[in-house]
Amino acid sequence: MFPARSRIGLLLQGDLKGAEYAFRKVTEAEPEYADGWLNVARALIQEGETEAARPFIQQALRLDSKLGRVHFFQAMIDKAAGDYDKALASLALAEAQYPRDRVVLNQMGRVRFLQKKYAEAVTLLERVILIDPEDLQAHYTLMLCYRGLGRLDEAAREEKLFRRFKANETSQEVTFRRR
Repeated sequence: MFPARSRIGLLLQGDLKGAEYAFRKVTEAEPEYADGWLNVARALIQEGETEAARPFIQQALRLDSKLGRVHFFQAMIDKAAGDYDKALASLALAEAQYPRDRVVLNQMGRVRFLQKKYAEAVTLLERVILIDPEDLQAHYTLMLCYRGLGRLDEAAREEKLFRRFKANETSQEVTFRRR
């Protein structure tokens, strides 16, 4: 079987089928290990197969309902299905364990945006900016929320910040090999 680093490495490198295969082997070898089930679901979610991921997340929850990351990925499945209230409930469980996790907060803000609850989204996304002032997703979603609220000056400011930090990200990609 693949070592743990190799399995996660496959997922992080984008070899989603390889990662899914490796994690399925983990569930066969250690069926009581919640992370094995979770990681199969993660690979499927990244492939866009959110409904196929649902039974794996449910099994991970049965094995360890306290894992915040299981709740996070449950939320991604529910968000993709359009069940925003359920997604927010799962994200709240993840946030309770990781209150400064900008990915969780970003997703909460995004769901509030999708619900057209722009002011609530802004409050969440401002927390992200306190953690990481250059967070691209937060600036982008803030821009959209401010537009939705009719606060066009603030939307323009967020658009400017988004473009500035997006440009920096592109330059990092260009210089990555050289570094």
